[in-house]
Amino acid sequence: MSANSRVSAMKQSDLAQLSTHWSNIFRAREGEGDAAMAARNALLLRYIEVVLRYLRAALRDPGVVDQVCSNFALRVLESDRLYQNADPERGRFRDYLKAVLQHMIADYYRQESRENKQCQRLSGEYELPDPSSLSEELDQDFVRCWREELIKWVWRQLDQRDQKTGQKYAVLLRLQAKKPEMRSTQLAELLSQKLGKPFTAAGVRQLLHRAREVFGDLLVAEVARSLQVDPGDPDGNRRVEEELIDLGLLFSYCKKALERCRARDQKSPISEVNR
Repeated sequence: MSANSRVSAMKQSDLAQLSTHWSNIFRAREGEGDAAMAARNALLLRYIEVVLRYLRAALRDPGVVDQVCSNFALRVLESDRLYQNADPERGRFRDYLKAVLQHMIADYYRQESRENKQCQRLSGEYELPDPSSLSEELDQDFVRCWREELIKWVWRQLDQRDQKTGQKYAVLLRLQAKKPEMRSTQLAELLSQKLGKPFTAAGVRQLLHRAREVFGDLLVAEVARSLQVDPGDPDGNRRVEEELIDLGLLFSYCKKALERCRARDQKSPISEVNR
């Protein structure tokens, strides 16, 4: 089965239940039997989409993307070496994942160069570039892919939250994102038509304010999990803020979410998000 087919076969409900905690790394490395394999499967499911996005941007050839992605999947599921150097004390998980993928891309380039060197000399074709010369471009690609997948992940969580609570935050935010210039009165009319129930301009403004708060809390919580930090702790809050800046995601509602983390004593904003 190709990498694209594997992603298509994944259930969104399964994806939405997976954790980004480093604890899965520890279980995959230190666990035994079914527990270790379950952790490895969880890691693969959680990050396969960002891996595919990144490989498509870096390699472009669908056949090569499938080959490298399949190699990555095998390493996640079968190779103990993949987890040996993974440690939150050494840096962010996304940096570790990026390094793994860039090593695999470099390996691919080297292998291709070796296999095609004679043929390239005879045909005069342009040789594959040195992977090190692509590092800056690949870094930018990875940050973009990570950011896009993080946003998608938060939207999934917001959709799930709405299903449980009956709120319509995701619907409203998507409407507002498509037409940011729309005034509250127009947005209320559009939302009323879409949901079949009346909304006032004042009600929409209040709902939109709360929806942004929840989205910001979910985003901050997800970034905190990826860093394995407590966003309520000053140092954890600082690291989350730095990560949001690096990813270009420090929106106004994320800043306010971080302020709420500073103000409350709870260890995570998750319980607050789910109220």
